[in-house]
Amino acid sequence: MNISQLLVVSSLAAIPSLSSPVAVEDFNSPPIQYRPKFRYWLPDASVPLQSVINDVDSIASVGAGGLEFLPFYNYGLGPALTDWSIYGFGTEAFKNVLSAALNASVAQGLMFDFALGPNQGAGVPSTVETLGLAKELVYGNITIQSGETYAGVIPAPNIEFNQIMGFMNDLELWGTNKLVAVVAGRAVTNMLREGYYYTTILDETSLTDLTNFTNQGNITWSAPEGNGTWILFGIYERYTNQRSCASVANATTTLGNGSWIVDHWSQSGAKKVTDFWDQQILSDDIFSLVEKVGEYAWEDSMEMQAALPWTSDLPSRFELIHGYRINKYLPILFHATNSWGGLLSPYNVTYTLGEYEIDGGPYVQDYKTALGQGYLEYLEHYKNWTSSKSFKLSNQPGYNMPIDMTQAVQYVQVPELESLGFSESINEYRQFTGAAHLAGRNVISTEVGAVRGEAYKVRVPALKNLFDGSFATGVNSMVIHGYAYSGEYVGTNWPGFTPFQYEFSEMWNHRQPAWKHLDDLMLYSARNSMVMQRGVPKLDIAFYYFEIPYRFGVGAYPESNMNAFGYTFEYLGPENLISDHAVVVDGVLAPGGPGYKAMVIYNQTQITPKASAALVDFARNGLPIYVVGAVPNKTIGTTGQKDVSANMEELLKYDVVHTFTIDEFSASVLSEDGVVPRTNTQGSPDASGLYTFWTSDTETQSDFVYLYNSGADSSFILSFSVHPNSSPFVLNAWNGDQIPLTVYESTSTGITTSIRLRSNQTTIIAFSSAQKQTEVFATNHSSNIEVVQRTECFEAWVTNSSEGWVALGNGTRVFIPSTNSSDQYKTTLGPWDLIVDAHAPSAINDAVEGNISTVDIGRLADLTPWTNIRGIEHTSGVGTYSTTFNITTDNQMAAMIDFGPVLHTLRAWINEQQLPSVDPTNPVVDISGFIVDGNNNLKVQVTTSLFNAVKANVDLVFSYGSGPETPAYYTEEDWQEFGLIGPVELRTLRKLCVV
Repeated sequence: MNISQLLVVSSLAAIPSLSSPVAVEDFNSPPIQYRPKFRYWLPDASVPLQSVINDVDSIASVGAGGLEFLPFYNYGLGPALTDWSIYGFGTEAFKNVLSAALNASVAQGLMFDFALGPNQGAGVPSTVETLGLAKELVYGNITIQSGETYAGVIPAPNIEFNQIMGFMNDLELWGTNKLVAVVAGRAVTNMLREGYYYTTILDETSLTDLTNFTNQGNITWSAPEGNGTWILFGIYERYTNQRSCASVANATTTLGNGSWIVDHWSQSGAKKVTDFWDQQILSDDIFSLVEKVGEYAWEDSMEMQAALPWTSDLPSRFELIHGYRINKYLPILFHATNSWGGLLSPYNVTYTLGEYEIDGGPYVQDYKTALGQGYLEYLEHYKNWTSSKSFKLSNQPGYNMPIDMTQAVQYVQVPELESLGFSESINEYRQFTGAAHLAGRNVISTEVGAVRGEAYKVRVPALKNLFDGSFATGVNSMVIHGYAYSGEYVGTNWPGFTPFQYEFSEMWNHRQPAWKHLDDLMLYSARNSMVMQRGVPKLDIAFYYFEIPYRFGVGAYPESNMNAFGYTFEYLGPENLISDHAVVVDGVLAPGGPGYKAMVIYNQTQITPKASAALVDFARNGLPIYVVGAVPNKTIGTTGQKDVSANMEELLKYDVVHTFTIDEFSASVLSEDGVVPRTNTQGSPDASGLYTFWTSDTETQSDFVYLYNSGADSSFILSFSVHPNSSPFVLNAWNGDQIPLTVYESTSTGITTSIRLRSNQTTIIAFSSAQKQTEVFATNHSSNIEVVQRTECFEAWVTNSSEGWVALGNGTRVFIPSTNSSDQYKTTLGPWDLIVDAHAPSAINDAVEGNISTVDIGRLADLTPWTNIRGIEHTSGVGTYSTTFNITTDNQMAAMIDFGPVLHTLRAWINEQQLPSVDPTNPVVDISGFIVDGNNNLKVQVTTSLFNAVKANVDLVFSYGSGPETPAYYTEEDWQEFGLIGPVELRTLRKLCVV
């Protein structure tokens, strides 16, 4: 088959007639729940209430769906510039600000999420060292030679362990230490790893629990005879004393003493937070407002440290789960993989057992399992509390900590990830979304747009790309990072309050020149979210994946290989495989959910006994399973090895189970075995950067396929596995058009068509089996036809004066005659007049509001970036370009305009009529309905970031009492290029009715 139609999926298509069918109701103007929210950075509760109300109104003005209310409190790190005993979290002043934000949201019809605590939401004000606050284990030790007797004080704890500095509050080194265990073990080997870090291997058989031999803080113990060195450990439980929010100096109240991180490994920590809300914040008046607009109670990723994360009931939970006591293995748990992000050994010496140097071995895994169970109790309490109050829990679960992220995701009602953490590739998102999709969590949120070093630099096309990569994996609810409180605040001048001291992007608000254009992006995102949340996500392949803690960018299969064949895929962990949703029917895993057609076990070595049994059950019921590289023949933890070995041996006997080396396996193997992707790209190398995502809505009998081309401009021949009589549509998320697809072939297995996408361009193809397939469609056409579409007739746009032809679905070939007129008309528009509204601080820069001055550049013979135009080389602002063009029109002419590269945002008007939204990845617009015969006026408005203006004044800007933490982000960066750089080209085509 040779389909030659190249759909330039953009706003170039003519506006459909009023009688045209649609695939999605309200697609042009999606309801509020699908629109992006802004994370709203509030400095503290000292701010004027009207400023908060103005900010909520401003968020509504650009078509956003709501806000994520985050009391920032200087990221918890202090010091306070106002009196937080008056303006802190939970004070009357805070409740007044919260009420003002809620009332404004009610008035604007916005959705409202709220952080469960200040800063990251990880804690609340509390009396120190009380039940529900975070705990840790620490230890001290001494050495004893074989045959010697020690009689004395149990080794005191070393509480000054290695902490990750900079973005988390340090643990405060005061408070009580409660003895948990005394353990002895014989040292076998001491090895230098790097720098000052050593590993000491202990003889596993020598580990001895001496806790019962202690007496009021003392112990008498004789090391066994021999020729060796024994280490005597005293292991203690203590509160971490880590604040999630700094306090006021010499605070005399609990509220003024800051917020303390709560215990995340039992329900007691969540209960401390919910009790605080119930008793301190949710008065009847506030709760009535939350009931009206509240959507999610929310917690960010866990940013907390401990020498060893702990909770008081962990030993009993551990013994219940594993059948043995944890005490004698405590010394080997102080391992780097149990620290935040798995980054840093808590002590300079790490103790481990012989063969377990890398990961601490099965005892460490057993600890992580018990810790993870406590985290599930923590989440369960939040989920029950939010459900009782008519809102939901949204949470960034599991990653960075020594627990199973894929297990935790399924316990959160609206799981959330972040583009900052999951930044290596789109593949990383899939290691999160698989667990959510299998559990039926079809709304997945993302904190999107945070980039280090990019404050006031972010370009809208770059933010759009982050949206697009999220949608490509089914992440379908955008929370933009973030909207900065825009009012007056102590120690702050233009461009206003800037959280993180200019370290992270982005500070969206009305002060950004692009703010007036941002509703285009809001609608684009909302239309995609609306479609992506319809029905049930459908994936082709499930990969088995196990990693605790989750490590970004590790263990993923090369996505380009799967993309080339059109396969969609994601990852499941061992606990996902044994969930109630993981059922195979007729060879399909979770047919009522993602509907995976096969499973790949890619170079995985570990699995739980229950998960290995689930794999056998999957194979027994016909699910194709591909074991690539290593066989996961090692149990996770200390128990179940016999079961795992037996299950793996049985698994490999099934005909549907195939084994390959890593070099032998590729996506082509799946294709050759008849595992067909829902969107088949025929193994084309050009499709290696093409991402597809499929959702199926049984209620409306519709399927939707989202396409995102992250590679170069290309055309793709795509075969969709849909009902062959489905009515296909192209949905344009930039302008809201729903255009019937007009050139395709319908076969017994689905619909095949060709689609052209520019680099970073997206589109949605919809298939409705409820609507009767139109009788008139084309299967092919000559190469000089650029567009075939249905408006008032079946219409073709021809690029030149030569004859052409269109092959119709009924077998008829319609010929288009040549013409004596000239070939396609094409011209570059100009010269241009330019006026710039320049944004800058006021003359003395003593307030948050700056100065906007008008600069009349005059006539430009050629388009060029502002950095090349005298007088605005270092300017941020809004530029308005104008020109005229003369054209002769007739009813057989289509006219299109290509604006050239869009560097930030762009809007345009012809003869004072605003054109449809301009897709920055394909800035081509059909202007046939806007031009008149003769002279026409064109106005183009572009915007910039604030980077150049901030860079020009970097020594003068202050937020929270000081300037940028890293001035080099501005002083060492080149000036950003902005403006209309063109060329802006106008071209015409012949337009004829074919049928």
